[in-house]
Amino acid sequence: MQLNVIDRLARTCPVCETAGDHPKIEAYSHPEWATVKCAGCGFVFLKDAPVYEALSEDLAWTKQFEKEKTRRKEKQPIVNWLDQKTRWRLHIARDDEWAYITERVSAGRVLDVGCGPINKIPDQFTPFGVEIEKEAAEIANRIMGERGGRVVHAPALEGLAEFEDGFFDGMIMRSYLEHEARPRAVLELAYRKLRPGGVIYVKVPNYGTINRQVRGVDWCGFRFPDHLNYFDPPHLRALAEAAGFRMELKNVLTQLTNDNMHVFLTRP
Repeated sequence: MQLNVIDRLARTCPVCETAGDHPKIEAYSHPEWATVKCAGCGFVFLKDAPVYEALSEDLAWTKQFEKEKTRRKEKQPIVNWLDQKTRWRLHIARDDEWAYITERVSAGRVLDVGCGPINKIPDQFTPFGVEIEKEAAEIANRIMGERGGRVVHAPALEGLAEFEDGFFDGMIMRSYLEHEARPRAVLELAYRKLRPGGVIYVKVPNYGTINRQVRGVDWCGFRFPDHLNYFDPPHLRALAEAAGFRMELKNVLTQLTNDNMHVFLTRP
């Protein structure tokens, strides 16, 4: 898949902020995008990131998702067929992300970072959102506006900055942190925007899963270039604690077999 992206952002390690040259992981790289392993802490991430303007429109998640879905179907038709015929397996002991946030936050203002076009936040919450994709932000803003909230069309850092400190009771970062070029800065700012005791529910692809080792670069967690960060439990914990949070991994028993991690980050 050829990607017409001229402007890129060179990155330091998102977890420990080590700069310089990091070893390239050839087996997990795209011809146009290098996947590297931090020379300091061992975190795996994309060496360069597309500029935010590209993520807003040309590389919008909805467009990239459909492209990747088509690519995988064409490259591995048998695997794709088996996957579709066994979707029931995903519902075995499946984590319910909305039950998680309602378990820890009973009511109040909740911010969905990278909210996408569809708002599914339960009725007891006043919903707010931050969304970089223009069309998705417009759709979500109409929905959340009817319930007393709003959506900011901006990168996460700019969007978070529009709210006063301590404004939110909870946040949702579902399938978002893997896309963020500056996840540490985002979590540090999110910490300020949460009230003491506030909670963030996080869902990200799990680089530590056995499935990644078996499937290699065809693992579902690899998507170039919009997946920028490849978290496993230890590195996500290190990032969270660097921002001041306490982390609790919910799917402890399935952390080696689940392609995703489900996590609570609590502000003390």
